[in-house]
Amino acid sequence: MSEGKAVLVTGAAGGIGRATCERLAANGWQVLAADYDAGKLAWAEGKANISAIAVDVSSEADNARMAAEAQARFGGLDAAALNAGIGGGGSIDDLPFAEFQRILGVNLVGPVLGVRAALPLLRKRGNGAIAITSSTMGVAGDSENWAYSMTKHALIGLVRSLAREIGWEGIRINALCPGPTKTAIAGMEGMDGVVEDNLPPHYHVLKRQVPLQRWADPDEMASVIEFLISPAASYVNGHALVADGGAVTGSGLMAPKASAAPTYPADLKEQA
Repeated sequence: MSEGKAVLVTGAAGGIGRATCERLAANGWQVLAADYDAGKLAWAEGKANISAIAVDVSSEADNARMAAEAQARFGGLDAAALNAGIGGGGSIDDLPFAEFQRILGVNLVGPVLGVRAALPLLRKRGNGAIAITSSTMGVAGDSENWAYSMTKHALIGLVRSLAREIGWEGIRINALCPGPTKTAIAGMEGMDGVVEDNLPPHYHVLKRQVPLQRWADPDEMASVIEFLISPAASYVNGHALVADGGAVTGSGLMAPKASAAPTYPADLKEQA
């Protein structure tokens, strides 16, 4: 059903973005995989149905270049998965303003520019779909993550507003709000590996907060993105789909039952 359809995926160097590219390509999509770091797109070399391009999503010129590449390769787009994002935290008193601007540029300005660049190509096909990666921090907040959380909340507002603005053209737009996902820690100095390797205490403690008692695999998030841009979601528009194993269902006021808690290494008992 997706044979020959074209999709743009940003934040494609790894994690959810790479998993999305690989999943869609395996299912017949022609994929333009975009990321800031050209070296980290090397995984796409020689892969069937996948082309790579290095771009800065916070740059209007780079978004125009990305759209031009999609037009040249595919003659338009049927979907866009705007997944690029970076982490970054700090108190309201201490987070450097330049760092705040960097988070804002990638996480919020980037998707806005991505939508603007993709829309003319989607219109050429007469319809289409956009999926934007928000976060469970887009529906809740956490201490010293105000900048990241703010951008992710704003993306849901963007999706809901644009659903009413472009829906009449037959173009749908939705958001994915992932919970804890086993992926690289984007935007954090020296943290190129997966979180369970770099920050095991954080990994195990946060895992306990998820009723399913595990983090998601990136392909589980890719499957949700695939659904949101597919005909299976043809009447889903303006929705923020939370895929978090049930993490945000609780009030946070009550700890999980002891019987439901997994066994942790001794050095995590106090933190867990």
